[in-house]
Amino acid sequence: MRKIFFVTFVLMTFFMVHADVVRLKPYILAGIETGEIENVLTKTETLLTENGFSAIGKYSPMQDPNRVVIVATHKLLTDPVEKFGGLHAFAAVIRFGIIKNGNNIEISYMNPVYWGNAYYRKKFPEVESGYNDLNKIIIEMFNSLAEVKNLPYGSKKGVKIKKLRKYHYMAFMPYFDNVVKLAKKTNYDAVIKKIEENFSKKLGSVEKVYRIDFPGKNLTLFGGALYGKKGESKFLPKIDKKDPRHVTFMPYEFLVMKDRVVMLHGKFRIALSFPDLSMGTFMKIVSTPGNIARYFKDIARK
Repeated sequence: MRKIFFVTFVLMTFFMVHADVVRLKPYILAGIETGEIENVLTKTETLLTENGFSAIGKYSPMQDPNRVVIVATHKLLTDPVEKFGGLHAFAAVIRFGIIKNGNNIEISYMNPVYWGNAYYRKKFPEVESGYNDLNKIIIEMFNSLAEVKNLPYGSKKGVKIKKLRKYHYMAFMPYFDNVVKLAKKTNYDAVIKKIEENFSKKLGSVEKVYRIDFPGKNLTLFGGALYGKKGESKFLPKIDKKDPRHVTFMPYEFLVMKDRVVMLHGKFRIALSFPDLSMGTFMKIVSTPGNIARYFKDIARK
């Protein structure tokens, strides 16, 4: 009995230290290709399909033809959402980025372990095995690139796992579950129909990029491109200046949850995507969180 207690204590101590020491970065530069961006896009889509991913949307941030984001999902992402439901549906997708940088074409993706810790928080140990498996699949998938990098980026030092699981930018800033309510006291089926109608009308300069449903949970996640004067072209150049670019930061998303529609607060979602963002730079986009909410409210309410 004492041996069991000792082993349990050692394991608990290890995971506590692990979470307090290991640092993660939000993105991974998978590697580099040359040639035409269209060919690299086709190759990436083929690799995703061959490795069990389902591509559910793609678009060019800021309508820049030299940037493409593919939004995909995988059983290792959707199964945990089916189990836990709720706001965990924000973790249902992974974004892959392709960007032309000079003569090179860079392929990057969201670091699944980084985002998984941020979105599942204290429950992440329950899904960690699947996320690690997903990470291995992606690394092996991109081993065929002309130049393999596997380089984590997006933060100089990275963010400790312990901090990720209770992330907020600074004191009095929102946490993961301090969501913005876009619409409330709605009927799930009715609001989905309304949103689709509004997307078709291109209300609020928002264009649908993807949709993924969890009907048994009454959950639907949408991703939207934000155009217009207060959209991506206004705020992205102010925060995404260094190479490799945070191309998979976008598109932004919102979630239909039973009788309400919510989005992650911009002061959380943007900070999580750019963890080294200075307060000075943050102040340059101080209106962006509110602008994004207004874009999506137009889609969810009108």
